[in-house]
Amino acid sequence: MSSPDLTKASAMESTTRQHASLSTPATLGGRALFLLLILDLSYFINAMDRQVFAVLLPDIKSTYGLTGGQAGIIATIFTLGMGLAGIPAGYLADRFGRKKIILISLVIFSVSCALQAVAIGIADMTLWRVLSGVGEGMQNAALFAAVGAYFSRNRGFAIGSINAAFGVGAFTGPLLGGAILSATGNWRMPLIVFGGIGLIILLMVLVLVPQSVTEVGRKQASNASSSSATTNGGLKFLNRRVVCAAFAAAAGGFTIYGYLGLYPTYLREAHGFTPSQAGWAASMFGIGALGALVGGAIADRVDQRLLNVAGFLGIMVLGVAIFGFSTPLPVQMVLSLILGVSFTGIVYTNTSALMQRSVDVKYLGRVSGLFVAAMYIPASASGYFFAHMRDSFGWQTAGIIQLTVIPIIGLIAMAVMGKAPAHANS
Repeated sequence: MSSPDLTKASAMESTTRQHASLSTPATLGGRALFLLLILDLSYFINAMDRQVFAVLLPDIKSTYGLTGGQAGIIATIFTLGMGLAGIPAGYLADRFGRKKIILISLVIFSVSCALQAVAIGIADMTLWRVLSGVGEGMQNAALFAAVGAYFSRNRGFAIGSINAAFGVGAFTGPLLGGAILSATGNWRMPLIVFGGIGLIILLMVLVLVPQSVTEVGRKQASNASSSSATTNGGLKFLNRRVVCAAFAAAAGGFTIYGYLGLYPTYLREAHGFTPSQAGWAASMFGIGALGALVGGAIADRVDQRLLNVAGFLGIMVLGVAIFGFSTPLPVQMVLSLILGVSFTGIVYTNTSALMQRSVDVKYLGRVSGLFVAAMYIPASASGYFFAHMRDSFGWQTAGIIQLTVIPIIGLIAMAVMGKAPAHANS
């Protein structure tokens, strides 16, 4: 081989080694778990704000003189920002880097979270809620892609850990927010505090998480040969399994986020619970989300379509139990916990991992963005839908419709989904 050829071969070998360093899936060792914990924390703060707003909603409604429909809109309008940001953020994460998008998203989320506390009316409150959702959607797409690629050997468990962190945040948020509200008598203070916590976690991700963790497969994908498209034709971005999973995500998102936005209000208005009691019941949904660790591990080993069926059926049964009967606080807490297991522990975690396993690694950012869009764009209207049904038929009928009728779409999607291709990414 001539000297120029040797030089060219050496350069190619060096490039290959560099790409390999960014495309080696991790095993569940000590360092990898530590890095996963840091990334989990970035999702933890999102859950805190998302859940505390529902506890603060009656006070916000009173402050601004909102109607029930208006309160329902601002309770869930952040999901519109999440959904609209999902696909663009997924593309940008594939193109420019997942860590950059995660950091930018934390800035957007934290600042807009704090700005909700100084809103002068429903118009700018709605704007800050949408922008906080944009930050969450960007983070969701980039974070799930980064974790799914780095932990591809244990993708379900790793994604489950993110959702477990959401569960801890969903549990902590209403309790801490309720405590701050009780101590200060000011609903604005929890939003300011949570925004500050978000900026602290941003610095932790910036300093402690290297790009070699967040960018696995991305460099390799951008330099893939054209023959790769043919080789992985069965794993193209949009395929039957991805589309069916997207419908399942939409059904789950519309069902649960309408419920979450108004559940504490339901407990306070229909059962006479105090803000603290409603906060405890809502927080148990977050504890149930810890089941994502188990649900994700199971998703690595079973037919994920059947696992989703179990999750949707669980949501439907629990919907009847929560809204069909007059139950005391302890029972509501248990039902809320199990609902958290059914949705976050099973449907959310499993559907996200299922979509990632249905495409080539180079599309992980985009398919994560599609998951966010499918989950949260329909969810943005769910609070209004639930509030309208409540105004028309009362809490009981509206709640049962919300949690039993919409999940049927998810069951149908799983029924028509084909089997996983033999060459699906692990």
